[in-house]
Amino acid sequence: MALDQIWKQQLTLVTYGNEFLNKELSFNRWKQHPIFDQHLLAFRDLISQHLLAQHFQIWLEGLKKQGTKHLSLHSSSLLNDEQNPNANVELLPFAHFIVSHEANKKTAWILGKELAEWYNADNDFEAPIPQQNPLRQETFWRFELNSKLAKRIDADLQRPNWDDIQSYTQTELFNSPLAQGFVEPTQSNLPYYGYVRKTNTEAESGFDLQKLALIPTDYPADFAHKSLYRLEALNHYIQNKLQHPQHEDGSLLSADEQLNLRHFSQKLEDLQAKFIVKVANHYQTAQLTSIVINNPLEGASATTTTSTSSTPHHPHKIGSSAVFKLILITVIICIAAYYFGL
Repeated sequence: MALDQIWKQQLTLVTYGNEFLNKELSFNRWKQHPIFDQHLLAFRDLISQHLLAQHFQIWLEGLKKQGTKHLSLHSSSLLNDEQNPNANVELLPFAHFIVSHEANKKTAWILGKELAEWYNADNDFEAPIPQQNPLRQETFWRFELNSKLAKRIDADLQRPNWDDIQSYTQTELFNSPLAQGFVEPTQSNLPYYGYVRKTNTEAESGFDLQKLALIPTDYPADFAHKSLYRLEALNHYIQNKLQHPQHEDGSLLSADEQLNLRHFSQKLEDLQAKFIVKVANHYQTAQLTSIVINNPLEGASATTTTSTSSTPHHPHKIGSSAVFKLILITVIICIAAYYFGL
């Protein structure tokens, strides 16, 4: 199962939110970001259920007034051992949650939904289609983290080695036999937008035409943009194979092959979710190390190589040695002649 696409809104809140908190990025540049189209985001307190902010602009401005210096994104697995303190709110099993950092505390913002007291069915109530809200409504619930969780959050913010990440994902995912036939996305050299651009007739303002990426393009985060495209394309490729489990010749995949493909899909989702965390928290440095290879032929004709002897050249010593050898040979010849009676 692919990641829920809400991660794109979470990533954008963290990346652009940090630019607002730390560099006074104006909301005029991004509050109409197309990634938030058809989404209604609210922010509430998990204990009291009070509405704190009805829009992310109000939320970020409120956080800044309270002394928040930084936002980060983390895997929801960090909260596996925590108990939900409010039975009237169902915390949803999405892959990520946001953390706001103040001087002496950290606060989680977890996606969840308020439960109706008089509705007890297991499945969600569905109103008639004409009465349904076309917007996707999501609520972020405020939950203050204890010192133990705060330390785990700090440990989760260690700066990544992008070269190692590239090598690992290439080996484990893209070079896997299960990814055979995968075609690289053509747009991978562009900033990662994460949404389908509206046509001119659909766009109501010039903001959509600016094509804002999910990561501010003020930073050279080429590796992040390219990898987000590649991981998304690989996920589409694997999901399509799961829906149509056939070889290129039309024969069906065996039961074992389909099982391996499902396991690979789960691995891909897990690594993609972890990569999104790294991008959200370290997008400013998300590029690979440049390797400069010197051209061995460049300037070769202008370079002269000279070889030097390891033994110093002493002509006088060599001449003396030759004379000594000649005398020694003469003495040996005389002794031999005397011995043989010559």
